[in-house]
Amino acid sequence: MPTSSDRVLKPVRNLPVQLADRLRERLLAGEWQAGDRLPTEGQLGQEYGVSRSTVRGALQLLENQGRTRTRHGLGTFVAAFGGEIKTSLPELQSMSDIIRAHGFEPQMRFDTAEVRPATDVERARLQLDRDTTDVFATQRAVLADGEAVAFSDDQIPVGVLGRDFDPVTVDGSLFELLRAHDVAPTTSVADIHAVSATSIGWGVHHPGSIFLLLDQIHYTDKGLAVLASKTYFAEGRFQFSVLRVR
Repeated sequence: MPTSSDRVLKPVRNLPVQLADRLRERLLAGEWQAGDRLPTEGQLGQEYGVSRSTVRGALQLLENQGRTRTRHGLGTFVAAFGGEIKTSLPELQSMSDIIRAHGFEPQMRFDTAEVRPATDVERARLQLDRDTTDVFATQRAVLADGEAVAFSDDQIPVGVLGRDFDPVTVDGSLFELLRAHDVAPTTSVADIHAVSATSIGWGVHHPGSIFLLLDQIHYTDKGLAVLASKTYFAEGRFQFSVLRVR
């Protein structure tokens, strides 16, 4: 059970995300069950030392992930959580973190992981200069409890990873790999498409399967492109939501 000191949030810009993470941990620990009403915005704000707007943003993130339902005038209730992996499209998180947050065990199965010369298209996407010729390129399946939920083609400039980088050592999240080299993607630009092709996932799925493609470039807070990815999310396993306002 967290102590009061454990619940103090650090004063950084993503307070709603921090609070959502803390509340999600308590949900996964079974502190609240499906149908239970969460403490009020005022109670949570007092408990964590944050404003009501921060609490409201955190609860919205949890609702986007399918973990809670807010009933106006009644409060926020724990949702009966199904097998889909839900996330808010504007949130920039690693797939491993999203899968883990839903109570599943993430795993990466690499078909290829190699250092090779960048193609002209990759050089343009990653804004590589003439001195940067190689990329770390992967093709991988993303698994949740052993089941493939996404397939991804990715490229990282080798210069970001250092001269001693060895692709053989990589077996997990690429976000974690970047963090280990003190590189933190903070934004991404994504094009979104619905696609169906037998070439996706090396033909290990049903030929009629539909995927949501996120074609992304990830950037640091200084605008450096550090990861290009085309990730194909399996229909029925990953569900994205977008908060729209008028």
